[in-house]
Amino acid sequence: MNTCADRRETLLLDVYGELPSGDRPAWERHLETCAGCRQERRKLVRLLEVARKSMTAPALSPEKAKQLRDAITGSWMAKRPTRWWQGPLVGVRLRPMPALITACLLLLALGWFGWREFQTRTLNEPNPDIREQIMVSDLEVIENLDLLEDMDDIGRVVQVVDDRDIIL
Repeated sequence: MNTCADRRETLLLDVYGELPSGDRPAWERHLETCAGCRQERRKLVRLLEVARKSMTAPALSPEKAKQLRDAITGSWMAKRPTRWWQGPLVGVRLRPMPALITACLLLLALGWFGWREFQTRTLNEPNPDIREQIMVSDLEVIENLDLLEDMDDIGRVVQVVDDRDIIL
């Protein structure tokens, strides 16, 4: 290569079309002044054109293409770090945004129907606190019914005794 030693990498990047746009003006100024780099660039460009025209890309069978894709994907997936939401959960890998959106929509729907049920229930039924109070007082009366009957009997006895005291 008849190029400047410090410009070889820049030359190869330029020929392959990967030279950063910020480095291009300085490289073009250098090419105007350096005949060796200009000549080497022309040779490499011609060589790549001939190679592209004469060599065709090898055809892959669908099976080979699938094997290659699976091998690349498998090695790429093995190198990726696993996040907490990507852990196995019954064999399903979670993606946080769709799962979060689904949970929010589910909560919204349940809240909507729950609110509607609450409103219809409060309009149709009397206050449940009053019904509970009535039921509790009725329960106390039922539990103490025997005592009330005994007190009624005692009251009759007292009345009979009082009536006899008056007559005597």
